[in-house]
Amino acid sequence: MYQMFPLLAISLVVFAVLTLTGAVGTADTPWYEMLFVQLPMVSGDMWNVSWGDVFLLSSMGLLFVELLRSTKTGSESIMNHALSVVVFVVALLLFIIVKGFGNSVFFLYMAMTFLDFMAGFIVTTVTARRDLNVAEGTVG
Repeated sequence: MYQMFPLLAISLVVFAVLTLTGAVGTADTPWYEMLFVQLPMVSGDMWNVSWGDVFLLSSMGLLFVELLRSTKTGSESIMNHALSVVVFVVALLLFIIVKGFGNSVFFLYMAMTFLDFMAGFIVTTVTARRDLNVAEGTVG
């Protein structure tokens, strides 16, 4: 069951809860623009890391795990890809329709959900085709 669950759905829920509840942030500064940490660089620059940057970094980590999981074949993997499409469609609709989601942080997240399901289908197709070719080669 856990193999079917798309991990990027976790990020979607976190973003939606923080944005829709308004529990974090203010009317002038949404949560994803709030400063997480300031890091001094050797060059003398100050690197300002926002909560949106942290959100995107953690979502990229989940995307990496999803890409690793996409190399498996089976009904769980196919169901995971189908649910990943649902996550992308929900993210797309939120981006287009709902106030608070039309920003660069959410757009980049939405692009990750698109890459997740596209890469998953492509990797699964290539892996299944390779497995089929190997199986045909050993039979004949």
